[in-house]
Amino acid sequence: MLKGSLPEVYLDTDVAFDILSKREPFFETAIKLIELVEDDKITLLVGECSLANLIYLSYDIYKLPNAHERLMDFLSVCRVICGGKNQMMQALASSFSDKEDALQYYTALHCGADYFVSRNIHDYKTALEILPVVSPKEFLSTLG
Repeated sequence: MLKGSLPEVYLDTDVAFDILSKREPFFETAIKLIELVEDDKITLLVGECSLANLIYLSYDIYKLPNAHERLMDFLSVCRVICGGKNQMMQALASSFSDKEDALQYYTALHCGADYFVSRNIHDYKTALEILPVVSPKEFLSTLG
């Protein structure tokens, strides 16, 4: 992170869906990340690879009421980042057991995220020190 710039925080799909679906008991903590964006304290990143999953979950699996509006509101506060072939190759070659998690992680790493926020931090045991994986609650506690 450059001095004077906002921390860039990547949201994994689960945390993003907690926000979109208002999924309890996780929503109360996850929504605080959106509040930090609105207060100009962080920049939220979401991977293009996650968006397909979020659309599928919102429309086809959970059939969220007002899915379109929820997704549009969510996207209005996030910066969408893209991986590429190199990140896909890194994910496939990684020791991550869940390659979808690996793709999100290497996309965030490639784009220079400062934090990777996930509820499933146990899935990221092989994460690198330069991109720490923290729960939403842990991340919020780092800000005081």
